[in-house]
Amino acid sequence: MFDTSFNHFKSVFSHKFFVEPADRNYFLARFAKINRLNTEFWWQALQTVEKLLKAGLVLNGVSIKNGYGHGVEKLWEKHKEVFGELAVTELERPEKLSPAVWTDAPLDNFISIINRLGHPDSRYGLTGYSNRKSDLFKFDQLAFELRRRTIGLDWIVGEDFPSKELAAFYGKPYRDVIVKIPEHQIRLLKWPSGSTDILGPDLEDVVYSWNFSFYRCDADLERPAIQGTEPACTGFGNSYLSLLWEELGQTGITLPARERVTWLLENIQIGRDAETEFRRILDMGRSG
Repeated sequence: MFDTSFNHFKSVFSHKFFVEPADRNYFLARFAKINRLNTEFWWQALQTVEKLLKAGLVLNGVSIKNGYGHGVEKLWEKHKEVFGELAVTELERPEKLSPAVWTDAPLDNFISIINRLGHPDSRYGLTGYSNRKSDLFKFDQLAFELRRRTIGLDWIVGEDFPSKELAAFYGKPYRDVIVKIPEHQIRLLKWPSGSTDILGPDLEDVVYSWNFSFYRCDADLERPAIQGTEPACTGFGNSYLSLLWEELGQTGITLPARERVTWLLENIQIGRDAETEFRRILDMGRSG
């Protein structure tokens, strides 16, 4: 972690803390919308937009540790200020989408709708919801554009990580890539895969398949279980905070390590206990 460039460190941690979780939220938002789980769609949409905004801001010199929380509209205003002419300021109807499905309205209005309908109160049924035909298509475009901006605009292509795909842009800032290749995603996309047919022909089979507690019929229990329910290897994933903590134990508090950990503590909310521990380690390194 400490033998790569500082920008590389920032990019990796922003990806792990914000972009990867946002990708999961985006996938679940589309699943919810397609299957008419309306309140869940707005909740997941809000989470997607919030995380992508935070990733873009923190990689462009904005500390998101204090003063923002889950305030998407405040993050949105900061996005427009920081990104300037490269900010996402409007959405356009896709050429192949029927005009009857698209509603022209300022993007700020759509952000307000996501913020209101995706509010945490929606999880408890304290707020209602309303849908428009264009909601999914606007959300898709918004997520796509925000995700393209999860990089330092003035970082130089080729300096911090190689990219054969962007070889023609080596020596130029990433803002040039965003402008000149509008279909390009800076980061790899990875979604869950596999057939949904094994669950059964209806959405409610998600609840009843292999469910010994909420029993419906023997047929639900007799289906061969898929890997997700009884994997040969149960799976695990290391927190990048844990990996960072382990690496500090191995390398000690070098100047690059101090620089990177200090950036993390000053710019990203990682939780009180974790911050206390990392500050303790930094203080021990200073006294040593």
